Amino acid sequence: MRALFYLGWALTIVDLVGAAAMYFGRPGGDAATRGLGQSFGMALAALGVVAALLLWTGRTPGRSGFVVVGCLLAGAPVALGVTLTLARFPLAVIYPSLRDRGVPKLPSPQYAFPDAATRAAALAIVYNDYAKLDSLLHASPAPDLQARDERGVTLLGMAATAAIMDGGAPRDLDGVRFLLAAGARPRADDSGPGTTLIELVASAWSPQAHLALQMLLEAGLHPDTPMNDGRSVLFHPRLTPAAARTLLARGVDRTVRDNRGDASNWSPVTYQADLRRWATALVLLEGGVPQDHGTPPGSILARVLKNGAYTVTDDDRADPAYQAFMAAVER
Repeated sequence: MRALFYLGWALTIVDLVGAAAMYFGRPGGDAATRGLGQSFGMALAALGVVAALLLWTGRTPGRSGFVVVGCLLAGAPVALGVTLTLARFPLAVIYPSLRDRGVPKLPSPQYAFPDAATRAAALAIVYNDYAKLDSLLHASPAPDLQARDERGVTLLGMAATAAIMDGGAPRDLDGVRFLLAAGARPRADDSGPGTTLIELVASAWSPQAHLALQMLLEAGLHPDTPMNDGRSVLFHPRLTPAAARTLLARGVDRTVRDNRGDASNWSPVTYQADLRRWATALVLLEGGVPQDHGTPPGSILARVLKNGAYTVTDDDRADPAYQAFMAAVER
């Protein structure tokens, strides 16, 4: 019992030190977050004081029960902290949703190209070392421009991904430029089985994404290359206005229809308006894409806009693109 008594006091001291750290500390975050930390600190201090009173009461013979209760009370926060700090398994005993259900995890890419030169070129793209990539493309043996890594991605697919990354710079277009100059020709599946190359680039919002799209289209990527679902990239839910302008300038088919049975009379304008992507819808409309394929023309779009009117927010109404789009539709 003496050992339990000293253990209880040790746990109580740990609780009080933790309470002081939470109450007097200066955590980041907003005022609500800081207030929550102080609240937890006060609760932990109160628990420590109660535990200390129980241990003090239980110091006399015949009151060992107070020592046991005080020790358990003081140990509860420590046990909880240890449980939350350790691996997922202890929490999984309490929360079944955290148990490993054997769902396979995607491995990190190893850039496992079949030869050393191509893998070296891939790593140069990964590390944005385009001078090295250029030298490798002119070396012998040169990288295999048709080869794919374990994900099914080619060097051009990797370079296109690097070129459109958020936070990138115009120099990241050099990877695409050097590969095209070396003879690479864009293919729909260069970016692997998950997404086609044209939808990967046309949906990116980085400043240089539309430049990458222009380079790929000029190198032979057809603007009517379908997405994985068989539809035109004009139906991509994240098609950017800049990409829409580029595709229209390169002669993309403006008369395409949605292949979904319940939207077979929708045009890309109808689709983008339904998503409230007003800037993209406006570019398509001004670029000659029909409002819809209904009879009479415009009736389908009018119905879609009417059905979705309750989702239009004040921010939408204040958006110049929305105002210009609605004015163009009403003309």
